Amino acid sequence: MILYLMRHGQTDWNLKHRSQGWNNTVTLNDNGIEQSYNAAEKLRDLGIETIYSSDLKRAKKTADIVSATLDLPVHYTKRLREMNFGKAEGVKKTDLPAKFPHIYPAFNDINNPERYDVKYPNGETIGEVQQRFMKLTTKLYEDGRKNVLLVTHGMLIRIFTEFCLKKTIRLNNGSVLKVTFDEKTKKFKSPKILF
Repeated sequence: MILYLMRHGQTDWNLKHRSQGWNNTVTLNDNGIEQSYNAAEKLRDLGIETIYSSDLKRAKKTADIVSATLDLPVHYTKRLREMNFGKAEGVKKTDLPAKFPHIYPAFNDINNPERYDVKYPNGETIGEVQQRFMKLTTKLYEDGRKNVLLVTHGMLIRIFTEFCLKKTIRLNNGSVLKVTFDEKTKKFKSPKILF
């Protein structure tokens, strides 16, 4: 199974470096819409058979643009939502260390084994995000899917790559990461940023 993980197009909050999380008032800006159209053209000849997307507006708009180009339906799911940052949503990323001095360092220390249990107040843990994402990928595999586009969010992609690929990969808005699921080892491998 090949997964194409696409980060949604740019929003004004991306430009302002604000944590978006589950906030559903923010949508794509003009650049984000253009990024989505450009990505759709680049995805056209990859043999993608189905599209799944986060149900948050910024991802839905991105997926709808790609869907129209590829002539494929979109399946919306909460499992592809961004991490719920709770009380950190809307906060500028540069302000997070001062506002959450005991949480921010632990949250970003990939060598901390307890990191997967850390969360911002009223938010999700990294482990919870990983579990909901893996439930979706397991179902896709069990359903016999071969080439799937997942339109999702930056932090979810980062959590996936750190947990499953043991490396931190940060995608720009409108970018796509290709990964392969090896049926023999039952592991993801061969990550490649396509654009």
